[in-house]
Parts: sequence; C-alpha cells; structure tokens
Amino acid sequence: MPVYNTDIAELFHMIADLLEIEGGNRFRIRAYRDAARTIEGLSGNVTDMIRAGEDLSTLPGIGKDLAGKIKTFVEKGSLPLLKELEKRIPAELVTLMKIRGLGASRVRALHEELGISGVEDLRKAAREGTISGLEGFGKKTEQAILEELDRLDSAGGRIKLFRASEIARSLIAYLEELDGVKKVVIAGSYRRGRETVGDLDILIAAKRGVDASGYFVKYDDVRDILSRGESKASVLLDSGLQVDLRIVPAASFGAALLYFTGSKEHNIALRKIAQKRKW
Repeated sequence: MPVYNTDIAELFHMIADLLEIEGGNRFRIRAYRDAARTIEGLSGNVTDMIRAGEDLSTLPGIGKDLAGKIKTFVEKGSLPLLKELEKRIPAELVTLMKIRGLGASRVRALHEELGISGVEDLRKAAREGTISGLEGFGKKTEQAILEELDRLDSAGGRIKLFRASEIARSLIAYLEELDGVKKVVIAGSYRRGRETVGDLDILIAAKRGVDASGYFVKYDDVRDILSRGESKASVLLDSGLQVDLRIVPAASFGAALLYFTGSKEHNIALRKIAQKRKW
C-alpha cells in the first residue's frame, strides 16, 4: 500500500491532537505540528526520498527522532507511539477536535465530565441538553455543535482536494506506465477544482488490445474491485475513496472529457443548447 505525504502529516497531526487532549508538553505538541506542516509542503514524495537514501533529519522541523518515526511508519505502516496514545485516549476524540468550536480543552472536558468518547456520544448529549450545563459551554455552544454535526453529515464521505491530488498523481503515474496508453486525465469534481471530492473519475485512451482495466484493478492501493469490463472498471482504495475508470477511443476523448467533467447541471444545459440548435 502506498504511503502518501498526507498520510504522514495526518499521523503527526493525530499524535499532536492526542497529546494535546491528554495535556501533554506544548513544545512536543508543536514539534509534531511543525513536522506535519513540513511534510505537507514537500513537492517530492517522502517514501521515494527514503528509498533514495535521503536524510530526512535535514528537513526543517524534522530531527533524527521524527525522521526515524517517519521511516518506521513508511516501512511498517504503523507507529508504536500512536498505539500507546490510543490505549490511553479514545482515538475518536480527535474527530471531535475537527468540529468548529471544540478545541483540546473542551474535548477533554466533555470526555472527563460527560464520558463523551465519539461523535454519537456528542450528538446525544447535545440533543439532551447536558452539554450546556458544563462550565465554559452554554446553550449557544450546544446549538452550534448540533449545527456543525449536521453540516458534517451532509458532507458525506468526501475528502479534501489536496488529499485527492496525491492519490490522483500516484494513480496517473501508475497508469501511464502501461504500454499503449496514450492519455490519462482525471475528470469529475476533481477537474472542476471543487474543495472536496467524493470519488475520482479517470478517463484513459489506449491502443486497441491494451487491457487497461485489468492493469488498473491491480494497483497496489486497491481494497475491493467493484466492477470490471472492457471499457470501464470501478475500485475502492484502502483510503475508502472510489475510483471509476473509463476507457474511450482517442477520437472521442475530448467529448468524453467534457461530459465526465460535468457537472450534471452543466451537461443538461449543454444538451438543451444542442437540442435548440438541432445539432
């Protein structure tokens, strides 16, 4: 399974969040956050840097200790420190910190005073009106929590564009390695530059006889093959992101790219214009 820079950055952010909820040393917390920002800002892939034998400790904010932790995570897919923290602190408390208005101190208070360990506990407590009784909270905060939970629910399983970009770049590089592939482009909401992405739609043009869908479903990050045919395939990645592949003739690639980039409303509007002009 590929390890992306965002995976490492998210790992360090999570460790920092857990340490902050626990009331840990603020300098140690800052070190993990600074390291996460350094990783997020790199143009090259950290995994490739490690394979090339580069010294990560020379990067800003990455000393020997954190460089060693990065190497362990890339090679083993886990980190002992995170497991130790998760034994002491429910990992889902980190999710609560993503809710607007809830910082580490408030999450800690909710957990210690009301036994809240996750989103559903929080929702239940807010609906029952028990949060407003805590010192430092109140009716306005309680209502704001409920509104924020509703907003997050409506967002569904979408991921941030920058996270999708890393996944997309790796997939494109993989598909372009297949002999006979002429063109690979990500369409859909990703190409439209939306802030969040629900899935990835990939268009590919290849020479006749090239088994692009068979090659696609063998990608390392594939968790499940949802469907596979001669002209299309769908998979679910380890990240939970669904990726749909469409194989189209080179002559039709431009029209297919326009259609699959969308949006649905845009396509309907174009169709009406075409019908009006009798195209």
